[in-house]
This record gives sequence, C-alpha cells and structure tokens, in this order.
Amino acid sequence: MYMFRDNLKDQIEYKGMKIKELSAKSGVSKRTIDTYVDSRAVIPNAEIAVKLAKALDTTVEFLVTGIEPLVKEKSLEKEWDDILQLRKYRKVISDFDVLSLDMQECIASMIHTAAKLMEKNDKVIEDTCKRL
Repeated sequence: MYMFRDNLKDQIEYKGMKIKELSAKSGVSKRTIDTYVDSRAVIPNAEIAVKLAKALDTTVEFLVTGIEPLVKEKSLEKEWDDILQLRKYRKVISDFDVLSLDMQECIASMIHTAAKLMEKNDKVIEDTCKRL
C-alpha cells in the first residue's frame, strides 16, 4: 500500500539527500514531497514522479514497484564488464552471505555511510581504510 512512499524514502536516504535538497533539485516543493513521504502517503501524478525519479537518478518504475527495469539496449560489452566487476567481489559476497542478518545490516549500513562520505570527498574514511 505504501510502496511508493517507502521506495521514495529509501532512495532519498540512499542518495544521502534531505527533502529540502530533493525539492531544489527536482523543482517540486518541499511541502508537496512531504505529502509523499509522511503518513498520508499521497501518490504523485506522473509528471511529478518523473521529476523526483530524475532528481534521484532512478526510474519512476523503481519508485512505484521497487524493481529496477531491465535495460533492453544494454550492450554485450557492458554486460561483460558487469560480470567481471561482480567476479571481483565474489569472495566478499560469499563471506557476507554466511553472516547473521543483523551483521549484514550493520555492514551494509557501514558501506552506505562510507559511500556517502566518499561522495563528499571525505579523506578521513579513505585514510582510515588505508591503515586497516
């Protein structure tokens, strides 16, 4: 029932944005966005949903369903690059899968926090990792 609201909130959090920032980037008023993420869980019209999705670097389909659409025009070369990238992390993923759900959530949170800090060009996290 509240899938759009939950997906929108998750995407805002994932991008490390505040509603005020999303408002500025999308051109949709903060008050309007508040109606989509609070307990009223209003569903926006298509035009506004597109603006929000673009500002969050996602799709309307993801905000509505929580599922990223498959890109039909994806080149074979791009797919191969993706496979090689995933192979690089195979051991990490395998080790991650044997951890408890609580531990997985903790580590996922740490990864998201580190990624946000890196986006802000924070050298502290980079220097800390180098010392480990």
